[in-house]
Amino acid sequence: MQKLIVALVALACFATPVLLTVASYTSQDFSPNEDVSPRNLHGKVLFFSANWCPACRHADPVYQELRNAGYPISKVDVDSNPTLAEKYGIRSIPQFIYVVDGHEKSRISGGASANRIKRLFQGGW
Repeated sequence: MQKLIVALVALACFATPVLLTVASYTSQDFSPNEDVSPRNLHGKVLFFSANWCPACRHADPVYQELRNAGYPISKVDVDSNPTLAEKYGIRSIPQFIYVVDGHEKSRISGGASANRIKRLFQGGW
């Protein structure tokens, strides 16, 4: 009887994290292939960059693509806006930060694809 109890407890200890992980990935409403409509989005993405930054220049076409598609995204030059960069703790650029009502919800450091940035609006990364 004790061996059965130990086996059940061991199984529960192993299975619980696995089941919770699987549930967290399958319960999301957002599919990576699903396109997010810019009309009903809350918040905006702040794209922190600088003119002298090669990685920022590389990320700029993604910013332009999202902006031209109507997504709420703003470019913030860290040299021109050091107070805003300090508020969000910018230590490296480029950075994309999803902000709702002035509060950071999530961020991506470095370059990212347009689809990855669209996932920020759904609370993903």
